[in-house]
Amino acid sequence: MSTFAPGTTLKQSGLQMWERELIETPEVKRKSTVAQLYFLDYYFQALGYIASRKERRAKFDADTKLRMLSPTSPEYVKEFKSYCGRERVVLRRRRTKLKVDQFHIIAQVGQGGYGEVFLARKQDSGEVCALKKMKKRTLFKMDEIRHVLVERDILTATKTPWLVRLLYAFQDPEHVYLAMEYVPGGDFRTLLNNSGVLKEEHARFYICEMFAAVNELHRLGYIHRDLKPENFLVDGTGHVKLTDFGLATGALSPKLIESLKVKLDKVKDNQLIHRSTLERRSLYRSVRVADPRYADSVVGSPDYMAPEVLRGKPYTYSVDYWSLGCILFEFLAGFPPFSGGTPEETWTNLKNWTKVLRRPEYDRPEDLIFNLTDIAWDAVTRLIAHASVRHSSLDQVTSHPFFAGAHWDDLRNVPAPFVPALDSEIDTGYYDDFTSIEDMAKYAEVKEKQRNVEKVKEKEEQFGRGVWVGFTFGKNGLGANSRGLGGSTESDENALATIF
Repeated sequence: MSTFAPGTTLKQSGLQMWERELIETPEVKRKSTVAQLYFLDYYFQALGYIASRKERRAKFDADTKLRMLSPTSPEYVKEFKSYCGRERVVLRRRRTKLKVDQFHIIAQVGQGGYGEVFLARKQDSGEVCALKKMKKRTLFKMDEIRHVLVERDILTATKTPWLVRLLYAFQDPEHVYLAMEYVPGGDFRTLLNNSGVLKEEHARFYICEMFAAVNELHRLGYIHRDLKPENFLVDGTGHVKLTDFGLATGALSPKLIESLKVKLDKVKDNQLIHRSTLERRSLYRSVRVADPRYADSVVGSPDYMAPEVLRGKPYTYSVDYWSLGCILFEFLAGFPPFSGGTPEETWTNLKNWTKVLRRPEYDRPEDLIFNLTDIAWDAVTRLIAHASVRHSSLDQVTSHPFFAGAHWDDLRNVPAPFVPALDSEIDTGYYDDFTSIEDMAKYAEVKEKQRNVEKVKEKEEQFGRGVWVGFTFGKNGLGANSRGLGGSTESDENALATIF
């Protein structure tokens, strides 16, 4: 993206070399984009409000005319006064900054190393949302600000049903908040743990939806790079939504790359442990039982990460297809393709992935139904493959025989194999109970990570407020439909058209 007017080059701009280099930095480019979106959102909101206000006045006039109320009659005067009062409430709401105390916290539904997630209801509009709360100073100390900004940018850039939608983003002096749509069916890991191995037709249904979701992210120009079942949520109708975009940015941090390379280097001399399919499946299940938050663990291994990412090599969008191939393998086999009994064994398997990737084979008569068909195994190996031959586009995937019959143009209207049983829109039954000692035991590693984060030395440089410029999104406007670029009414669209 160029920060100059069309046709203007760096030489013509008359800028000095250091100025040219500065305006080409990712931070300045992002702020330029955020500024453009801010003003577009500002006028979108303003013109949308004007159009809505005219529409409400027209309805008021039509209603009073239908009832043949004279503008001078006491009843008309009374109703007009009430109408004006309602308009003043809307105006006040538009001017009020969004604050956390405008949300009623119902329950906690998530816990991470850098913050918590709560089920909440916005008091004025009644919207139910998942409210993510993170400490600014912790994010600054751990170099996580860029990841949060990327997540916020992705969430505001799309209206697709395949990605979790952002309702509001706001901040106070201590915290930043992301209010996202609440997806009540929990994450896909919970469903997978309860199901074990999926039937081939069910595996096809879910992996198709996951490909569709990842394709929407790719269309926005982002690579996820950290795909795993925990990153997919199940909505109230049983369909899939992609979430957690913290690593979906142009380049991994040098610290993380070095960390991954060091772990791979440590196991370079380790001997491979050859295990049977049944042994690997049983071992993986026992690891899951012992550590239900395995994927969130500080010592957990990146079972689904492509070799290029782990080695810090150049990579393309196809690294997400590797991850989806690993997830498809787990759907059909009951364990990820490179999982081991310990993190070290998993890293050894990843280091030697070409030798470890083997077709699952069951011998016992009662287990024969778990053996993969030839077409399913071919689909897996087209995805878990060297970057040079790996499937790297949705067209390649959809043309594979394994996906024959999939309704790619209408996936969300196909009945899901599993539909969550929900009592209400605020049902949290598919999430951990944060009041339960048993459920909280799952978060021992996460709590340990938080303690380690607290011990990390504060940075010497000053924490600048400017890094959060452009973070706020959504307004205290006209209720559930007032979401700026994230959602609109028909009258908003007409109003926006008048800008151009």
